Amino acid sequence: MTRTAKVAVSLDAKLLERAERMRERTGESRSALVSRALRALTGDEAHARRVREYVRAYRDTPETPAEVAAARASARRSLAALPWGDE
Repeated sequence: MTRTAKVAVSLDAKLLERAERMRERTGESRSALVSRALRALTGDEAHARRVREYVRAYRDTPETPAEVAAARASARRSLAALPWGDE
């Protein structure tokens, strides 16, 4: 069962007008619109956090020259197997 909570928020009048126009276009309820916006906002922040973690991990442990050579060899083999429209 999904649990929900009621939240009261204050919005600038112009922001509320824009939200209402969007809500009317999409046919969503206010709750659905705000929920979608918050999911997008929190998803963007979670994505940015994962990118920062990836960059930090890469800087802590970059690939070795042998790993770079293996990746290049694999790419060459993969690309060589593709049809390039030379037919």
